[in-house]
Amino acid sequence: MAVWEFNRGEWTEAYVFLRLLGEGRIYGASAELVRDEKTYIDIVNVIRAEPNAYARFERFIDNEIAKVKAFDKDDVIFKVITAPELNEKASFLYNQIMASSGGKRKLKVPAIQEYLEELRFSNPKANLSDEAKQAYGAKADIIITAQNSLDNSTSTEGFSVKSHLGSNPTLFNCSQTSGFVYRIIGCNLEGMHRINALNSLKAMIAAIKKDYSLEYVGCRNAVFEQNIGIVDSRMDEILNVAILAVNGYYNHDISTDLPTVCDTLTTLNPIKRANPNEFYSAKIKDFLFASFAGLTASTPWSGRKKLTGGYIDVGQSGELLYYRAISDDIFANYLFQNTKIDMPDRGVCKALALERAKMYLSENRNLTKAEENAVIFANGISGKKNSKKGDFGYAFEKDKEFFITLNFQIRFR
Repeated sequence: MAVWEFNRGEWTEAYVFLRLLGEGRIYGASAELVRDEKTYIDIVNVIRAEPNAYARFERFIDNEIAKVKAFDKDDVIFKVITAPELNEKASFLYNQIMASSGGKRKLKVPAIQEYLEELRFSNPKANLSDEAKQAYGAKADIIITAQNSLDNSTSTEGFSVKSHLGSNPTLFNCSQTSGFVYRIIGCNLEGMHRINALNSLKAMIAAIKKDYSLEYVGCRNAVFEQNIGIVDSRMDEILNVAILAVNGYYNHDISTDLPTVCDTLTTLNPIKRANPNEFYSAKIKDFLFASFAGLTASTPWSGRKKLTGGYIDVGQSGELLYYRAISDDIFANYLFQNTKIDMPDRGVCKALALERAKMYLSENRNLTKAEENAVIFANGISGKKNSKKGDFGYAFEKDKEFFITLNFQIRFR
């Protein structure tokens, strides 16, 4: 079989699976992600419910040794393993993940691959079936049956895995369908190229503010507009101002953490609310909770908030802690206090706009096909193209007018 090659976040999901069944208990966390010794859940089983595969891994005690039975979809045991063995594999995988660094985005761990394949894994990352997503939440990464220390109740819930072993995880992902479009008032062709010749997004916004002005046009994509409109009919007016603010358009060199951004929104009061101190933080919390509960930029969302178990946070030390989504308000406040607006990679179209601008300003000509190919293709000639990623952050012309698209993601701090 092919050797698995996955990034650190994907391997971390397998680490969580191994560690949960190995330890058998995971502790709760405060809003500051500090371990709470009095709050924990004891693992009864972990379920892998994929489109074409199902397995249930159930803990039990045999002669004072914790073990795990692996059941198939017909409730037949196909493997019995010990908890110490699972912990050993978890520690090995953690060390492999931490040893990968720098520009190495993906890694292979053949020993863990072989072990997981024996447990009928097709890859380290769970790919939930549609039925499982409906039952446990579209953003669930692992399904756990556990007993709660607070009331001894037992329940089966879906948890999202957020790993700090690599880059801090995201809550709302940037895509080519997210973001906002602005008209650059007073711009011309040369002005477009002068803007694009600046590589820093903040420098570009500063140049636009100095020589022109921005007029908000609307959401980049109809699905994104409809989805955030379910949160609030004027959510796009709030978010687009927040994105302008973190890029310096309002003379605020502000932090990108959400509480600070909300302070700026309160001052600017873009939709003229009588109670800005309460309103903007409440709306941003609503957006964050909706993003956890299923809202994305590209898939139509009904507004249904499937309240899953919450988050399992994987710290740098490998410790697992959980934060439960026990209510909209409490969980939304946790998200609000621990996230920031992040500017992701702008993609190959920005790189192409930059090179076109340099050539126009230095030699007053367009790029040749070969010069364009050197930017567009991974090998500089043909074949695989470099990614558009978020595809934003460059000025462009349409119907003799000039525009810029700004995009964003929400990342944990």
